[in-house]
This record gives sequence, structure tokens and C-alpha cells, in this order.
Amino acid sequence: MKDSVFFTILAGVSVFVLGQFILKLVLEPIVSFKESLGNLSAFCLRYRAKITNANASLELQNELKILISTILSKSQSVPFYSAFAKVLGLPNKASIIESCHLLNGISYEMVRDTSQHQGKFQGSVQILMDLQRVSELLRVRLDYSEL
Repeated sequence: MKDSVFFTILAGVSVFVLGQFILKLVLEPIVSFKESLGNLSAFCLRYRAKITNANASLELQNELKILISTILSKSQSVPFYSAFAKVLGLPNKASIIESCHLLNGISYEMVRDTSQHQGKFQGSVQILMDLQRVSELLRVRLDYSEL
């Protein structure tokens, strides 16, 4: 009788510890990563006109750079990311790197002072194409068109 109570308690504690392990090391980082993708989407939707017209401020440029670095760091914090990406439909590592590279280029192009095109039409076209590509790579909504 004493052994069955002991093993029941041990099993309960083991299940609890294993559940917390999975929750803290796997599920919370994935949720945090998805939140960072949502923050990127919200940023691009909120400042869409300023970004695409190359009329953004240096403050917005810095905010986008912070979002880019957050996306990279949050994806790195998920253990066995490649396996979870396939199962949960997350973007793969190569897509994340490519999209962050494109977003970094957008961050420079969206401010006239740092833009290679100095706010000319070619810069806006490049921003729009890059935003579309990022949207496809990360599977997030960055404009108000239908998916």
C-alpha cells in the first residue's frame, strides 16, 4: 500500500515537472516568437504609408531594427526549431534570415536621409517588392490586401 502511494505521488510530480519543462522550454518561446511576428505585422500595417513613401523618421527606422533583431533572437530561443517549424507551420530558418535581411534594407530605404534612392520612385517600388517577399517568407500580413 505504501509503495503504491509513493509511486502515485512520484508519477504526479514527474508529470508536473515534465509539463513545466515542455511549457517553459518549448511552448513559451514559440508563443513569444509568434508575438514578435505579430508586432512586425502591426508595425508595417500602422506605418504602411510612411514606409512605402520613404517618409519615415529615424525613430521608426530604429523601431524596425529592434523588431528585426527580436524576430531573430526569438527564433533562436526555440529548441529544435526546425522540427517545430515543420509541425507548427512556422517559417524555416532560411526564410527568417532572408526576410530579416530584406527588412534591414527596408529600414534604410524608408528614411530619405539614409535611402539609396533618396525618396525617389525606385525606392518605393523596391520597398513594396521587399515587403511582399517578407510577407510570403514569414507568412504574416504586412498590407491590407487579401492573402
